[in-house]
Amino acid sequence: MKVIVAGCGFVGARAADLLHAAGHEVIGLTHSPESAARLASAKAWRTEACDISDRASVTALAAKLDARSIDAIIHCASSSRGGAETYQTVYVDGMRHLTSAFPAAFPLYTSSTSVYPQVDAETVDETSFADPDRETGRLLRAAENIALDSRGAVARLAGIYGPGRSFILKNLLEGKAAIEGNQGQGRILNQIHADDAAAALVHLVTHRLSGIYNVVDDSQMTQRQCLERLCSMFGMKLPGTREPDPNRKRGWSHKRVSNTKLHACGWTPRYASYFDALRDDPDLASSILELVQSGGEPPPPRQPNILLIGLMGSGKTTVGRIVAQMIGFKMIDTDHLIVDTARKSIPEIFATEGEAAFRLRESAALRSLLGKRGCVIATGGGIVTQPRNLAILRHLGYIVWLDADPERLARRTAVNNNRPLLSGEEDPKAKLERLLTERKPLYKGLSDLRIKTAELTPQETAYGVMESARVYFAKMKK
Repeated sequence: MKVIVAGCGFVGARAADLLHAAGHEVIGLTHSPESAARLASAKAWRTEACDISDRASVTALAAKLDARSIDAIIHCASSSRGGAETYQTVYVDGMRHLTSAFPAAFPLYTSSTSVYPQVDAETVDETSFADPDRETGRLLRAAENIALDSRGAVARLAGIYGPGRSFILKNLLEGKAAIEGNQGQGRILNQIHADDAAAALVHLVTHRLSGIYNVVDDSQMTQRQCLERLCSMFGMKLPGTREPDPNRKRGWSHKRVSNTKLHACGWTPRYASYFDALRDDPDLASSILELVQSGGEPPPPRQPNILLIGLMGSGKTTVGRIVAQMIGFKMIDTDHLIVDTARKSIPEIFATEGEAAFRLRESAALRSLLGKRGCVIATGGGIVTQPRNLAILRHLGYIVWLDADPERLARRTAVNNNRPLLSGEEDPKAKLERLLTERKPLYKGLSDLRIKTAELTPQETAYGVMESARVYFAKMKK
């Protein structure tokens, strides 16, 4: 198939990637030559600059591409948070121009579940009343009708989230969240991961499935239900309640959106629920934490845990056990979590799956600790090499770097066969020196405290860890 993707943003670029990977010819449209050039440098598929709100621009594109060669069009251009005027030009006019210029192509318009105005918590499907009272909603419906009149499809997307974008979690961490209406329960949240939204668009286009389809995950919940779980995971206080904002651009609604029709035609979401995605998407939680930690607002409070980082053999597990016994914390070793989950030793994981797969398992083990409190956490020496892990490590607690010289580390690890990065090394000390050179800036940038352990016993090191953590958390309480 030869497919035009008009709008290569959060979902559109993902859909284009999926189509290209499946062997289809993709032409991605962006508004300006500058954005087309940027996209072309990052993507393997073709990009073209085209202002779909301008009929002449679309007509020129059709002549350039040979309109008869285009099999399908996906309209998923963004309004850039504009109002009714932008909705008219980008959605309605844009859809009309595309279907006129490419009359033989199967058109798919990406709409929104906000067109359902229901407020009584009922379940809505594609046959339900969808006549919103806001001008923006009516314009969405007008664009839908253009696609349907051309025997195409409409994908009504629920609230989209993914790495770098999760309004409910970001607002919570920034202290901006609130539970809106519904007697303190808040509205029902209907959401979809960007990867699953893109997969749904590709499914509809490649199977030429005409009609309306709701694109939403399998698990809807109220704001209160969602925020209670998020507060438990991220150590936040439950936000207060407020009345719904009457000036919301697409209005306030309270309904449960059904995806039964889309399931029935063969689509299944990778992330059945928002919390499945927080657990299984390697970058979702970490990317939102990073946004908040690097923003201008005060970062969310760290959790009452102690984390030990440093090279293999630096004594993290030994010291961690002593600290845990001293203060009555639970001891957790991320390497042990990985082994328990994989049911393989670490050398076996490296041998059968490779280091990249091990690092993914390591990141998953770290994410599983969200919500833990009162723990001493000994981490793997390479956990800091994955950027996605850094924000989670910062969030999980007070971080101590146990620093030991490579010669001492080489002696400690010489009798341990559970170190795949040193396996087969003729000069383990030289390898440890290289690793320390690579990782030292990461350990230094991440840690709250550095302890040089060369002249200290494990008990002395543990005392230093305990006392520094006690002082840190005492200050945090003030």
